[in-house]
Amino acid sequence: MVYPLVKIYFGYSLAIGITSRKLANQRFYSTLFSRTYALVANIITLTVLPFVMWQVRLVFETKMHFPQLILITYNVRYLVSYAVISYTVLSRGFRDIAFNEMQPLLQRLLQKESRCSAIRCGRKSLIVLIYVKFFTIMWLCLTETIFLFYSSEPMNIVNIARFIFLTNASNILNMVPMGYFLAMWHIARGFDNMNQRLDKIITSKSSKHLKELQELWLLHTDLTKTALRINKIYGPQMLASRFDNFIIGVIQAYWGAFFTFRVSTPIFWIVYGSVQYQIRALDYYLNDYLTDLVVEYQSSAKHSWSEIHWTKETSSYVIYANSLKLQLRTCGLFPANRSMWFDMVSGIWYYILVLLQFHFIMEK
Repeated sequence: MVYPLVKIYFGYSLAIGITSRKLANQRFYSTLFSRTYALVANIITLTVLPFVMWQVRLVFETKMHFPQLILITYNVRYLVSYAVISYTVLSRGFRDIAFNEMQPLLQRLLQKESRCSAIRCGRKSLIVLIYVKFFTIMWLCLTETIFLFYSSEPMNIVNIARFIFLTNASNILNMVPMGYFLAMWHIARGFDNMNQRLDKIITSKSSKHLKELQELWLLHTDLTKTALRINKIYGPQMLASRFDNFIIGVIQAYWGAFFTFRVSTPIFWIVYGSVQYQIRALDYYLNDYLTDLVVEYQSSAKHSWSEIHWTKETSSYVIYANSLKLQLRTCGLFPANRSMWFDMVSGIWYYILVLLQFHFIMEK
């Protein structure tokens, strides 16, 4: 059930130009047409998006007489969004490299998973996690589309084309971090399956599994190296996405307070904005939560091993595992984990209060 969702994700990613890779038969590949299409889509996005955003801004300004701070924050939000979208489009080649890095390891993981049943291979919590992540992505994309459709001018061919273009451009911000999530999810699943198999091999007290132990040892090394490589490639992109998420979090909360307490707003839009805000926060939390899981599974404690007699190979593996600790940092600046997410939320609330203070001062 997960694979069809992943295939839909890559199909839409190709449609909006954030990758030139296709996914078929659980393999990534590109064609001359897909590379050309992605390049043309990227050029159109970079050149046309500023004009579309400016037109939408003019329409927004005519809706009502907004306070000056609302218009300033509107400009800041969409300037940051355009900067992040521009970087995303220009760095597409690096993300395609990440898919190439992931391809051999993905095939090995799928082969190992095919040898055992779904019940014995992997935790159900990882399956639930990816379903929740797909739900948040679809919710953000669909609700953003509905909001843009409602906010658009009377429908004609030009406005419909503008609406479709702006919707796809806005969805780039939601779709790109999902590529990082999918790569790390497969790595976490690989570590989890490997740890379960290692426990069975070690506790079996049989020498027949020596070769498989060596294979799992090699798999552990490859998973660690791939996680570091993927994190390095996606580092600048995730930093840009985190900054964009931070700006949106601050500005949307300020807008929510303004439209709730200063303007007569239908209850439907208040509920919509509140739910949208919480879903967006959950979506980014899942990214940091998954990186925590990858680190946890990579250095999983082997408590059950202490009760058995260790062979030379077992002792060597434990020394290796204890000496190879995985650290995932965003551009080498800070660890990508749940603590960073909570720090970001604290920063968002601080700047919300700052904006509200400016709003009250500018009203006087």
